[in-house]
Amino acid sequence: MQTTLADLLTLKYADIPTTYQDLVSWYPPMVLEIEEEYDQAVEVAKKLSLYELNDDQEKYFDTLCVLIQAYEDQNPFDWPTISGIDILKSLLEDQGMSISDFSRLIGVHRSMGTRILKGERNLTIPHIKVLCDRFKVGPECFLGDM
Repeated sequence: MQTTLADLLTLKYADIPTTYQDLVSWYPPMVLEIEEEYDQAVEVAKKLSLYELNDDQEKYFDTLCVLIQAYEDQNPFDWPTISGIDILKSLLEDQGMSISDFSRLIGVHRSMGTRILKGERNLTIPHIKVLCDRFKVGPECFLGDM
């Protein structure tokens, strides 16, 4: 009987076969062609990664990881584009900083801070240096779409 995604959610270590042959029968490793197969293989790998594996289980796990990597290479994830302004707003929110706090941090009047956050004005190099130091991030975070 093929292992289903529902089976994997409740999988315990005692349920995992111990020999390579039994593992292949339990969840046959195969080329992953559709997203559902990929998702299921990832769940199997996640579950296996939680435990100390024997040699056969480790070889099976490695095989599964190769198949997962091959799928990811053929189907790259399309990361959403996040603007520098959105990153900055998120960092300010995470730190509980107001527009006034932001404006003081970069040494500008509150109205200028507001215009920067609205995208009406750009950050300068000195502003970016201050932000990088404060938030411990690279300047590339603030350079996109500002």
